[in-house]
Amino acid sequence: MVRSGRIHRLVKEAAAFGTRTGPVTLDWDTVVRRQHAIVRELQPPAAAFEKSGAKVYLGEARFVDAHMVQADGQRVHGDKIVIAAGSEPVVPPVPGRELAITSDDVLFLPRFPESLVLVGGGVIGLEMAGAFSDLGARVTVIVREAEILPALDGDVSAYIRTILEGRGVSFHLGVTLERLSGERGVVTAHVRKDGAPLAVTAQQVCLAVGRRYNPRRAGTDAIGLETGQLGLQVDAHLRTSLPHVYAAGDAAGNQQLTPTAAYEGRIAALNALRGDVQTVDYAVVPQTIFTTPEVARVGLTHAEALRRGVKCHVAGHDLAGASNGRATGEDGGWLKLVFDGATEKVLGVQMVSWAAAELIQLAALAIRTGADAQLLSSQLSIHPSHGERLIKIFGHDAHEVCEPE
Repeated sequence: MVRSGRIHRLVKEAAAFGTRTGPVTLDWDTVVRRQHAIVRELQPPAAAFEKSGAKVYLGEARFVDAHMVQADGQRVHGDKIVIAAGSEPVVPPVPGRELAITSDDVLFLPRFPESLVLVGGGVIGLEMAGAFSDLGARVTVIVREAEILPALDGDVSAYIRTILEGRGVSFHLGVTLERLSGERGVVTAHVRKDGAPLAVTAQQVCLAVGRRYNPRRAGTDAIGLETGQLGLQVDAHLRTSLPHVYAAGDAAGNQQLTPTAAYEGRIAALNALRGDVQTVDYAVVPQTIFTTPEVARVGLTHAEALRRGVKCHVAGHDLAGASNGRATGEDGGWLKLVFDGATEKVLGVQMVSWAAAELIQLAALAIRTGADAQLLSSQLSIHPSHGERLIKIFGHDAHEVCEPE
């Protein structure tokens, strides 16, 4: 979806690079068909697992008791069980919620919405805002918090919001959704900001306030498994409140990321088979938000470092005017690094960049290996490239010294 939006926008901007096109129109059916095709291609068939010796049952699975699962009309016993059942969109209990769609629905809509209201300023809402805006929709984002992406430092969040606003996305920050009214195709979101009512109408209103594991779907509530904020309660071995049952991915509720789910799946299966031989380690987990440009983080934010009492140095750098950005038309961006005040080792990196998904992995290695700023900045870099600014800022002299609160 994001790639389709980016290409649509680039074609409209092609004349600036010397390529002249006719009127640019959107073929939404092709966008959706392509998405379905790629999902089918990337989804491993049951035969791939059966070749490894696993028996596969395709169907809704529910616990009969703590050791028995029913699936595809058959009951399967397990001495050990791993739950990796994913999550579902959270639907807030507001009047008229049946008029809205969820983040699952918005990816495969039968008709392209000329106008779209997204409720939620987190990862899902921001990714969809960028994609649909690039495709030509009028997008409005309703955010309960004072700023989008509250897991990031405020200056980083404000930077990407400003870019999206420049692309035509409207934001209402610090507002509360009270109800939805209207009918399918013409839905009004009624919100309240600073005590005053505000109404926003669009063809579609999408609830994108997060995802949560549903314990009723697989019947894990019936066997007494304890739940946490987003998923099942698990320990460092991914063991649930029943000692023979483990959980991984969104079902475990630790970090809702695809690579984390794969990592947890391996550890949960290993511990179930061999007896709790490995614990999870989330010390260095890179994360990317696929906006346009992308946003990424790894390690501690500035705010988190201060809350932990860390005396840190901070380096911030605006990427506007960089030679690579000017040449490619992908100008702008923001880098923010947090260093240990005593050792000058990197503690955390946040960035807004057209190459953030790639660059953040370099930053993750820097944190994991414990390399200091001088060593990192002495590495020769490719010119022009997005990465050269990151390498230079590793050794940036003008660090702001920040005392812990």
